[in-house]
Order: sequence, then C-alpha cells, then structure tokens
Amino acid sequence: MNKPNEGKAAIKHIESDYDKEIVLVSDFSAFDMKKAPLYDAVILDFTDKKGCLELLKTIRSSFIESIYLLPIFVLSIIEIKDDEIGQLSDGVINNIQTDSINSFIEKVKVKRKQLKPFTPSPEIDKNLIKLLRFSFTREKSLLPVKDRHSVIGYKYPLINLALDSKDAGAEMKAITKAVEEGFFSAKFIDRMHLCGKCYSGFLNYKEVDPETGDAHLETENIIHHFSCAYMGPESDFVREDKLICPKCTKTLRHIGVDYDKPSVMYHSIESDRYFQDPEMKVECLNCGHINDIEGLVQYDLFELSLTDEGIDEAIQPTGSQSAADTVYSGYITYATFGTFLRFEIERVKSSQKNSSIGLLRPGITSEIENDLGHQYQKLIEEISAFVVNNTTASHILSRSVNSFFILMPETPLDKCNMAMEKMKKSLKTLLENNVKDHDIEVHASVREITPNSEYQSVLNDLRAGILKD
Repeated sequence: MNKPNEGKAAIKHIESDYDKEIVLVSDFSAFDMKKAPLYDAVILDFTDKKGCLELLKTIRSSFIESIYLLPIFVLSIIEIKDDEIGQLSDGVINNIQTDSINSFIEKVKVKRKQLKPFTPSPEIDKNLIKLLRFSFTREKSLLPVKDRHSVIGYKYPLINLALDSKDAGAEMKAITKAVEEGFFSAKFIDRMHLCGKCYSGFLNYKEVDPETGDAHLETENIIHHFSCAYMGPESDFVREDKLICPKCTKTLRHIGVDYDKPSVMYHSIESDRYFQDPEMKVECLNCGHINDIEGLVQYDLFELSLTDEGIDEAIQPTGSQSAADTVYSGYITYATFGTFLRFEIERVKSSQKNSSIGLLRPGITSEIENDLGHQYQKLIEEISAFVVNNTTASHILSRSVNSFFILMPETPLDKCNMAMEKMKKSLKTLLENNVKDHDIEVHASVREITPNSEYQSVLNDLRAGILKD
C-alpha cells in the first residue's frame, strides 16, 4: 500500500512568472524552520491534516517576524471546516494560482515595510505587538473559534499560541487589555459563563436538595383534589390502576374536572426528603469547584478589529519611542487622552452638562503614503498644526497615525458637529492644495457624551461613524 505522500517531493518549488520563492510542503517533518525566512510563501498540503496544523502552529508561534508573518496557504481539494486553520493561515486553496498568491505576497510586503524596528523591553508586550503586526499585515479581524481542548471552550488561535492553553485567565486578560487600550474594537459575538475559580467553560448544571446538596433526585406530580382541597404527591393517590384521594377516599376520574396537577414535588433518594424548590448548583468539570449561579464569571466573546491606535502601535511600539515621537505639539498621548475621556464621562454624570467628542481622519492610504515618500511626514505635521489652530484651548487633542481626536467639554453635539464639518471642508481644501496627484477624502465623526456614556462604546461608535461617513 502506498503512503499518502509517496511519489511526491517533500518540499516542491512552485514555478511561476514571478521572482518569488514559493514552496509546497507535503512531508512536514522535512520542513526546516531555519529556511522559512528564505521563502516568500509556503503552501501546506492538507492531506496530512495533523501535520499541516502542527506546522502552521509552529510557524505562527515564532517571535521572529520573518517567520510568523510568512504568507501561508493550505491546499485542499475538500472543504475544510476547521476554523483554527482559517484564522492561522492566509487562506485555503483548492489549486495553486500563482497570480493571486503573488498579489497577496506583495500586499504583505507593503505592510511589512511600514513596520519600524524596536528593542524589546519590559514596557513592550511582545505577545501584543506580534498580534497587532499580524492583524495589520493581513488586514484581518481576530475571531474566537470553538475548541473542546481549551479550558474556556473557545480560543483566539494566535493569542492562544503564545500563552499556556490551560491558563484561561491569561488569555482573557490579554484580550481585555488590548481592547481597553484602544488597539482593537470589539464586536459582540457570544456570552459565556465560566467557573468562578478556574474560568473553565465545562460546567455541569444540576438541581440539588437545598438541605443536603444531594443531586440524586426524582420528580413527582403534585395532585390537587378539588372537592376536598387535599394536595399531595401523586404516589399518595395511586391504588392499583386508580387514583383515590387519601383524605376523602373518592375516586379521581377526570383531570380538570376532579383534580389538576399544579406543580411537581422533588424527592431526594438519599435522604428520602420531599421538597418543592431545589437549588441550582454548577459543578466545574475542570477543577471540581461547586459554583452558585451568581458566582459564575460572565465572559463575552468578540470579533477583534484593529483600530488606528492599534495600527500605530503595530508600526511603532510606544515602549520603544522617544518622548518626541509620542507627544506632538498641542497634543497629548492617546493613553492620556483615554484618561481624560474617562474623567469627562464622570464629570458629565455629576454636572449633568453633556459634552462632545469628534474624530477627524484624512483618507491617506498606504499606497498614497508610499507615493508621498518623505513628504508624507511633512503633510501630517501640517494637518496637525491645522487642527491645533482650528480648536480652542479648552479642547483636548490627541493624534494617532492619521486620526485626530478632539474632546470638547461642555459643548453641545450640534455645535461640535458644526465645528467638525467646518474643519473637514477646510482640511479638504488644504489637501487639494498640497497633494496634487491624489484625491484624498476627509472623514469626520462626532458623538455626544452623556451620563449614560461608556468609555469603550464612545470610541467604538466614533470610529464606526467614520466608516459610514
């Protein structure tokens, strides 16, 4: 009997019209990780499903950018329903089309050229930077996938690779941190309830005797005899094949006429106790802890999409930047801006005087930035100065890549909207005068800050408004 890969080269070089080193891997044990940076793209043969997934995980687990950012495709003639492969690979293909593969390689190269080198330090979370850079180079949202081997029952594949898969709390904290710092916007997908001790999602919900905790229960209908008002368990009425009231000895013939069954009675087999209201307990199948329903941890699953702040952090991690790089004239850092926004929300709650926040963003794409070359930075500085000159001293400004945030304390939404529209039109004119070869649109979004505002929702809605503009 032939082996699956017999007659195939372990690593086959794909011929194409492009000057690219693309290889098809059929024997995963023959793949040399040291050579991975030499390839422009790797195609993994899905014939060996286990080997394919393991090599895919190994490559993405690396902290060497030339390895973990390597374009990887999975070749399969059958439909693959494994969501983890979909998240970790750059696509499942049923035939090798070098044109489309080359286009993807070039797209990733353009993105990678924007990434600035940085020196690892205690201030830089290398797992987070890796996550941001992968998402940035792929323009890809991060999605949770179901996994029965994960303690939670779900996992974010790229995050999970960098963490201990048994430490559910670490993954939860990493995601919460990334969202709270504004690097990802979060779109709700599902809600989980986890063990309050170990955060496991594998739980056994059971009704127990409130006095003994016994789960060995059986239920029995309660019968209410209309004529004498006697109420008791059905077993008290059963006499051979008839129902006879133990109080008045009358035969019960028709339900709804002679009697009804208004409820059920629980019977504890161990203690021979009868009761009507059992307690609900939740046993963790991972650590054995018995949880009350109220003691479960609520955990929301999100689709994570990179924000402008996330792009900024991916390109140049803030822990490696100098003060001159992170603080611009007239602006505060995005992290400090977040603190001001939280304070402003609290101030609005106490004063009942609403405020507003605006976001101004010129649509400068990566292609336009590359065409502008060294002129790009000068243009951004001119836009920065323009925003400062068109706002007042009471306004709080922050800049992130091409996004300009403007917090306007005690400013009604209509006035904020008028100011932002005026700046939008004036900035459009400025760009038309400075960039002749490109038609750059300017987008603006405003949101009101009320006593019911929530920090992350305000920022998410503000960014969503840009997309609709």
